[in-house]
Amino acid sequence: MSFSTEYLETKVLTATPHQLHLLVIDGAIRHATSAEAALLAGDFARADAQLERSNQCVSELMAGLKSNRQPQLVEQLKAVFVFVQRSLGQAQLRHDPARLADALPVLRLHRETWLALGKKLAQESAADVPAEAGSGYSWSS
Repeated sequence: MSFSTEYLETKVLTATPHQLHLLVIDGAIRHATSAEAALLAGDFARADAQLERSNQCVSELMAGLKSNRQPQLVEQLKAVFVFVQRSLGQAQLRHDPARLADALPVLRLHRETWLALGKKLAQESAADVPAEAGSGYSWSS
């Protein structure tokens, strides 16, 4: 096992659910961007493989949605991801990089939104910690 494989494995195994979601979003974007470059270069085999990987990432994002808390929001997110999958599929079927112009901005916006949500949750979490808990030194922490 190489250093980068070990690093990635450790990163995934120690990631929070929020970080895992971000890793999958990043994968979807990275593979779609690579597919776009391959399509523009006429390398359809590489483009197909990269589009398939991006589509798998989007499928993972959809699988992670749980409708038990906010079903309406989850259904809207699913619809967005179905749109992205459809765009990726059309890009693959037609070997048309213009179809990625529909999917990539949506994925990038989702990433930005997810990052902003993470910052907000971290700020709220920090605000919930009593002042005494954060000060001083403890052997147990």
